[in-house]
Amino acid sequence: MIGPIEVTGDIMCTVGGPMADIDIKKMKTRKCRCLDCGNEFKGVGRRVICPSCQSDNVECEG
Repeated sequence: MIGPIEVTGDIMCTVGGPMADIDIKKMKTRKCRCLDCGNEFKGVGRRVICPSCQSDNVECEG
């Protein structure tokens, strides 16, 4: 099983679990906003972390 991931533009980071080849263009992303720093980004997975401040106080659409 692959852990949750975060997506910002063309950059992808794993948050846990093994590395795997993932076609990011086929994954459904959600628009997210950090409630601590206001950063807006696209996220994937259940536990999204802000790529700017590493906060988990994030609100995502969908």
